[in-house]
Amino acid sequence: MRNLALGLAVAGLFSGCGSNTSSGGASKAAGAARRVIKPTDTLVTALGMAKAPGAPVQVKFDVRDRPDVGQPVDIDLVIVPRSAAVDRIYGRVETDEGLELLEGGQIGASERPAEGAEIHHSIKVRPTRSGVFTFSALLNVDAGGQSLTGTFAMPLIAGSGEPDQPGKPVPPASAGARAPAAPAPAAAPTTRTTTAAAH
Repeated sequence: MRNLALGLAVAGLFSGCGSNTSSGGASKAAGAARRVIKPTDTLVTALGMAKAPGAPVQVKFDVRDRPDVGQPVDIDLVIVPRSAAVDRIYGRVETDEGLELLEGGQIGASERPAEGAEIHHSIKVRPTRSGVFTFSALLNVDAGGQSLTGTFAMPLIAGSGEPDQPGKPVPPASAGARAPAAPAPAAAPTTRTTTAAAH
């Protein structure tokens, strides 16, 4: 019995060392990831369900480059569960007319995410004209036996931000092409009255 107890103690010691080593490696990997991805504190919070009291999730985003007309731009979305009761999160991304969605239209399901754990999703869009556009994350959240749907709207300014000017109106006909002048009215006939002199 004494040898058995000693063997179990040694096995527990080795297993503890192994778990510490793996967690240390995981923490180093997580630290490296944090150096690449911006902290969520520096990201912009999307409008929508996140503003409601007790909302189960929050969405933040970061536009990597300046959006130019006709040029693709990458955008990072960060979905943060705010409740331990969240069982599943999934959804899709939609954009305004004038903002073409190239990649990342579907947000894959995350099963039983931990509260506060960041779920990263990347999309690629391309503005087709100058202006201010909106792209939205439509999320389905299963939490506490209920299914919730929320829309998180995010703005993007492309080019100068001013909408393209509409086409100029067609100019009127040039002055050289005047309509023919109306004929002058005929002169009224002159009536001459002759008075006879009295003799």
